[in-house]
Amino acid sequence: MKDVEVKELFGRCRHHVDPVAYQQDILSEVLDVTNQVERPQRGYIIAADGSNYEASVSDGFPSARMGLLKIGQVWIDTAAYHKIDPRSGGDPDPIVIAKLEKEKNTYSVPLTGAGIHLDGEGPRESFRRSIFEAFRSSRFELLGEGLDKTLVDLLEISGETELKDGKRHVVIPSNRRCPISGELLGEDVLVREDIGYAPSPRAENKPLFLTDVLRLSEAFAEEGSNQQAYTRAMNALEHLILAHTIMRLDASEHTRAILDGAIFLIDGPLGIFGEPARLHRPIMKMLHGVRERSVGIRPLIIGVAKSGRVVDHGKLIQPMLLEHFPKGRTLLLPMSDPYRYRYVDLGAKDPDSNFGNDTHYGQAFLVRSANDRIFELNLSYPFPDKGAGFQDRKVNLEHYQKDIGRAIGILELFETELYADANIVQHLAHRCASISHRPAGRTLDMFVRSIIGM
Repeated sequence: MKDVEVKELFGRCRHHVDPVAYQQDILSEVLDVTNQVERPQRGYIIAADGSNYEASVSDGFPSARMGLLKIGQVWIDTAAYHKIDPRSGGDPDPIVIAKLEKEKNTYSVPLTGAGIHLDGEGPRESFRRSIFEAFRSSRFELLGEGLDKTLVDLLEISGETELKDGKRHVVIPSNRRCPISGELLGEDVLVREDIGYAPSPRAENKPLFLTDVLRLSEAFAEEGSNQQAYTRAMNALEHLILAHTIMRLDASEHTRAILDGAIFLIDGPLGIFGEPARLHRPIMKMLHGVRERSVGIRPLIIGVAKSGRVVDHGKLIQPMLLEHFPKGRTLLLPMSDPYRYRYVDLGAKDPDSNFGNDTHYGQAFLVRSANDRIFELNLSYPFPDKGAGFQDRKVNLEHYQKDIGRAIGILELFETELYADANIVQHLAHRCASISHRPAGRTLDMFVRSIIGM
């Protein structure tokens, strides 16, 4: 603490811009949208959340571990919710509440880890196979279609499939590295959709799976923890299950009616990170097409973050907002790239770049609710792709029409006092999907050990 050089270095560091110094500039970006907030009266709210746990098979060396992913999806009928919400004039009914809480799906996904040999294969090949089998599993089937079909549908949108002999094939391009040998493939590999795998030209008698396009095995570690790989897999699965639900419901006139007024809610930003990130572009294009085809009230796709840089910035300027806008008013601050790079992401590598260009399919807005709570609200982009002038178009509120008012209405309708800056549907999805490290984690350790053995 007395070291001069230590104090000198600290004195040169900055971690954020002092908002008071730029008070007028910041306040000029804030919009009072109280009169635009529209609480939905009908339609489904479909919320999803996920968690993962790495179970240890043994405490010795070499390490042996398994990854256990759990994704929860809850469905809430808005009209039924109003009947039990006192703020809407309803009466809390335990029977109706219990019924609402039962409308959920839980997906449990096991993935192999370091030191695990599946069917005699090495750890990395075992991990790749467990991902492929998870996508092929009946656990994800919706209206007779599996998650693997949705993945291929998205790849078709992005031009990564080829029709041959009447069958769709996933194209793994020649400039990709073989996930088995690490060498460049050198030639395009066509993986037939119904078979799901094809021989690798760089690894004799070894298969390339259609799920290898996600490149999840690149983050896999042969020894030690694979928490990063499991987190990437969970992030990809959360967004793919969202796409899966929407695409399957949109596939026929009969089920498309469910999308009328529906709101899909994800915990966190609308973005896919790491190796599978490029899937965000076909998801963006697919969502735009679904909304354009919809009859009635277009479905909304929103992400809500309760932490992160945008939320931290919101809490930093919260006293300023309360001073200039009385409590009870709903405020919106669009996260334009110039604003973000100046006040939120201090020291961005390229302040002229489009934020989230390679990861995000939704735009961020800072929201202060009427109850003085801070959220980062993400709304799916109202465009099929990121074309010219995208930085300006994505924060032009005219393109979102009534979507912003509807989205904020959802947040304010489902606000809860149980947790800071949380909402009821997200809480239910989290409760459905969460894996506690104690005691649930210890129980999973024992469960894995009892089956695989020491």
